[in-house]
This record gives sequence, structure tokens and C-alpha cells, in this order.
Amino acid sequence: MENIKISNYLTNLDRGKRSGTCSACNKTVQWSKERLAAHKRSTCQNASVEEKRLFSKRNYESSHLINDSQQLPSTSDSPMQRVHLPINEELKNDIDTKLANFFYRTGISFRLVESEVFKDFVKSLNPSYASVIPKAQSNRTHLSSRKLEQRSLSGSLIDKQYTKCSINVNEILNSETNLTLMSDGWTNIRGDLIVNFCIRAPEQKSFFYTSINTSGIIQKSSAVAEAILQVIEKIDSQKFTSFINDNAPVIKSAWRIIEEKYPHISASRCGAHGVNLLVKDIVSTIEITKTVKDAEKIIKYVKIRIAANISLSLSMPVSTRWFSYYKSICSLQLSKYVFIKLVDEESPLLKEIQPKNTSAAVMALIKSNPFRDRLSKLVKSIEFSANVIGKLESDTAPLSLVYDYFGQMYHSYMDDKDIKQKVQSRLDFLFTPCIGIAFILTPKNVAEGLYLNEDKTDFITATVEFAKKIKPEIAATAEDELIAYIGEISVLPERRKETILKMNSRNYWNIIGRDKFPALYEIAKPENEMICSSATAERAWSTFRFIHSRLRNRLTNERVEKLVFLYTNSMLMDTNDKTDYILEEDLRMSAQICADSANPR
Repeated sequence: MENIKISNYLTNLDRGKRSGTCSACNKTVQWSKERLAAHKRSTCQNASVEEKRLFSKRNYESSHLINDSQQLPSTSDSPMQRVHLPINEELKNDIDTKLANFFYRTGISFRLVESEVFKDFVKSLNPSYASVIPKAQSNRTHLSSRKLEQRSLSGSLIDKQYTKCSINVNEILNSETNLTLMSDGWTNIRGDLIVNFCIRAPEQKSFFYTSINTSGIIQKSSAVAEAILQVIEKIDSQKFTSFINDNAPVIKSAWRIIEEKYPHISASRCGAHGVNLLVKDIVSTIEITKTVKDAEKIIKYVKIRIAANISLSLSMPVSTRWFSYYKSICSLQLSKYVFIKLVDEESPLLKEIQPKNTSAAVMALIKSNPFRDRLSKLVKSIEFSANVIGKLESDTAPLSLVYDYFGQMYHSYMDDKDIKQKVQSRLDFLFTPCIGIAFILTPKNVAEGLYLNEDKTDFITATVEFAKKIKPEIAATAEDELIAYIGEISVLPERRKETILKMNSRNYWNIIGRDKFPALYEIAKPENEMICSSATAERAWSTFRFIHSRLRNRLTNERVEKLVFLYTNSMLMDTNDKTDYILEEDLRMSAQICADSANPR
């Protein structure tokens, strides 16, 4: 406890009435120690927990520190004596909440709370609380101890925080419209098939909403559609405009069921995953496959035998993550230091790694100019596609970008008919009417006119049909305005065209289109909020994997879901700290790899 003055708590001294104004609640309080203490204990609605503790009857009656002077505490008072304060129920609950948030927000193991080093740390802050610190989990041998059960990190503390966080998330979602639902599947450490659901509100990050264990459930389109509809209807079906999922055939059948029940909800595949599969198609050709395998041989050889500062700069491709092939090949191409050192037969490094059994095949590859030429050709072949994936995985990437980027990729491979065909095939695989509608309702795309084949006509038809489904009363007017809109944007003078090209679709329709084409605006408004990727739902598995690890494999699916919910959504709503602690180390490692590749020692 520290010395205080009344003037620290009361302002605007009225000397005639000997009263002041409480700085916390603005109420008038008599300028005396007793009245100030009584006010803080009982009537000040804005008094902090620390103030209530300081002015509690027990502390006040046993202390003479409250005075009008600035006397310093006695030097004989040790730090431990000054902080060894009684813990009332209110203060204990407040510290419990902060302690629980520390564990839930960082994703660290609950067992840390029972370690002696952690207890010593808490004792140095407040010995009284150290004696009542919560357990990691409920003591199963004392289930009758309701009090113990309530104060475990894996017990009702997590339930309390989950309920509080759920209320905050639901308040945000209930105040929004044009929501996007995303979903993805994963097999956990126990072999359970878990499906998650994330929701994005316009101009906000995506919230983790819920997950379900689908193990033992027959994967039929009707069952999948029912699970999706339960989430949609729990919030409000009228608030949703789109649903994004992976490319499983059963999902496509489920789309039809959802769209038949709610015509205003458009379903689409994940655009980022589609481009990832395109990279797979490209690297699957015979010549490129040989180049990739040769590159893997060198990377494996180097990573096994050479010092960490070199091998760290090389990365192996990850199975099913086809864009990682680009990163892997680039890491090898950038690591010129490896080539220089390994082709120098007098290099001490070479002698170090090839004492008796140097791989002649690997050394031949390293010295091969044709191999390096093939490597450069491969990088050029997949560079644009690999870079597009990162852009499409953003929470804010609009749906119109799918067709836009595929058009750019198609035209960038004009000299390679085989790859052009692969681009067209993947676009056909991904394409749904809402992609074409979003594209043509983006003024920039209409102004540039980058359509493939007869797609422009198909997009116009799809937009008209969509208007008839969701706004039949204004569909005819919207059709007329659509033709007028396309005609106007297509023939804009160059100076005006530059302005339009700089505007995103949302801004155009909110500033210009709303008044100029009011019926068409009603169709464009939900399309502007549709995004093109379910990457958020896929990224959620990183958090699941961290929390539900081999070391914590006894966690129930319900507890795992609540921990993921708290970690993800608390981070999004935290105004002071938005650090993703679980992914932070991975990002640092990736940055180090890039730095080592670009600046070898």
C-alpha cells in the first residue's frame, strides 16, 4: 500500500462546504478521510478493484496511511510486507480473470500454474493470492469440492471466459449484415474428423465461431448441408450472403441444398486453394517433375551435411502445399553460396562433407548448367501463380479477384499452350456464377475488359438471373441499369477511367452507383462483401494443432474448441495486443530463412 492524499481522489475543492468531486464518478463527497473511504467502499460505482481493496474497512481501520501529507513509508517496511494484503472475494475473482486470460490468450500449458517457479513469481507480487491460486484442472478425486472445481483453469474459469467472449462476438455479428461463412476439415491427434466454422463481417477480421466432430457421421450432402445450415440459422440466415469451403465433391452437392433454401446465399470454392492446385498441375508435367526431384536431391544433401547457416536457407517443399514448391526452388536458386562452395573442389567445406561417399549424381547436378537453366524456367513458370495465392488468402481479398487473377495468369502464359489449358481447366473447376457477378460488378474490371472467350455475356446473364432470385420486384430495373452501367464504364474518357481504376468496388457503389443505379446497387452491395478464400478456416488448424498436441492429447474436443475460440477471438478484439503468439515463432523462422537466402555469409 502506498501513501495517498485526498486530493488524489477528490477534485474541485469547495472550501465553504468542505467538499469535493470524486474524480471517478463525479459525485460530491465531504473532504474528509472517513467520508472518502466510505464513498469508495460503497457508493462509488466507478471505483477500481484496487481502490475498493485499499479503502476496505479492514485495511482502513488497521492503517494510518490515509492522510493529507506525502509522508514516505518507513524504510523498515520490506517490499513483501507492503504487498502482503488480504485477498477479498472481489479482488480474487479479478486476479483469477486476468490470470486465466494470460493462459487462454497465449495458448500455453495450464500445468505451468502449478509449477513452483510460477508460484514463487506470484508470491513476489502478492503472497496472499499465491495461497489461493487456481489449479490447472479439477481434482477428480475430490469432485464434491465445488469450490475447487470452480477455480481450475480447465473448469468453470474457462466456461466463464468463453461465455463472456461469446457474448462479445455475437454482439458484433448481430450488428452486421452480409456475413461470410467459411469452413474447413481436419483430423485431430485422436483421429477425430473435426469441421470448423469461421465468420467474417464486412471490413473485419474473421471470427472463429464453432467446430463439430463429424466422426461416425456419413458424409452425405444432406448431412453436410444440415451442419452448415445449423450455423447459419443459429445467427440469422438473412445476415449471410456467402459460404466458402474446400473442393470436396460432397460439398458441391450440399451447396445446392443451401442455395435452394436460401437463394440469397451464394456458395463458392476457396480461390487460394484453387490456385494452389494449379501450381500442382504445372509442376506435375514430366520435365518439371524431374527438375523438382533434382532440386530436392540437392536440398536434402546440403541440409544433412552442411553447417546450419547454409542449410537453414534451403527449404523443402511441403506435401499438398504446392505453392511451397516455388519457395523451395527459389531458396535453392538464391543460395548461390551453396553452388559456389560445392563446385570449388579445393573448398574445405566440400572436403568436410564428402569424406568417402560423395554423391556423384548430386555433384553432377550442382555443376550442371542445364539444370540451373531448368531451375530458372521452373521459377518463371510458377512465380505468378505462387504469389497470387498469398494475395487470395487475405481476409479482405474480394471474390472478383479469382477471375481477375486467372485472366492475368492465362494471358501471362501466351507462349505455353499446355499451361494455358491448365489455367482454363482450374478456372472452370473453381467457377460459380457469383464469381462472374462479382467480377462484372467491379467497375475496374469492366473498364479493362479482360474477359476470356464469351464470358462477358455469361456474366451479364448470371447477374440478371441472380437479381430475379433475390430481388424479383426490382429485377427488370436492375437489368436495364446493368446494361447502362456496362455501357458507361466501357467508354469512359481516359482521365475519368484512371479515377475508376483506382476505386475499389465498394467505394464506387457507395459513392457513385448508389444514386446512379439504385436497383443494381441492391445486387452489388452483397457481392462487394464476398471474399474469395476460406484460408482463415484452414489457418485455424494451426491453433488447434498447437493446443491439442501430443502433450495435451487428453483435452476433450469441447475444451479444445473453447480454447481456440478464446485464443482467436480475444486476439481479434484486443485493442492493445494483437500478437499471434502461436504463429510468432514460425514467422520469425520464415523471416530468418529469407534473410539467410538473400544474404548468405
